[in-house]
Amino acid sequence: MVGGTGMLRGLSLALAEEGRMVSVVARTPSRLQSLTDAAKDFSGGINPLPLDYRDGARLQNALRRAVERFGPFGLAVCWIHSTAPEALRQVVEVIADTSESCRLFHVRGSAAANPVTGSRRPPEWLALYSNIQYRQVILGFVIEDGGSRWLTHAEISGGVLDAVRKDRPFSIVGTVEPWSFRP
Repeated sequence: MVGGTGMLRGLSLALAEEGRMVSVVARTPSRLQSLTDAAKDFSGGINPLPLDYRDGARLQNALRRAVERFGPFGLAVCWIHSTAPEALRQVVEVIADTSESCRLFHVRGSAAANPVTGSRRPPEWLALYSNIQYRQVILGFVIEDGGSRWLTHAEISGGVLDAVRKDRPFSIVGTVEPWSFRP
């Protein structure tokens, strides 16, 4: 899990509670510790990977160590900001080298649904990795009371968890239409 201590914290905890060992990449050690502590009585657990995913070499090394310790990845959930344009590919390279098959849920912001500039297509380079099953989750917004608002962390975690459980190739959490209602 990349980005599993903030808006996806609930997803990290739900997966650990289901019995999964969840390797979580995050920049803030205190948030990782809080997440690890919250999951201490679960049947699964949190494997904290304190690092900045913009450092591709450290990211790949940490993921390889996680595979050595806990086994291959069967599920990857990645929320990666545009400040690290190569991070998704770096995660995929490690998974492709170490796992027979993996479902990759790429969590994206609402800008991916912009009818003018957005693109819902997966990255073209993913075609090189036949053992990766790409899934996309776009985070939208909520229309209520004559206005709109961004999703809460609970709504985001719940929506991504639903996409994972139902193994949907494409999901939108909330709505992205009409685009003019975007907060």
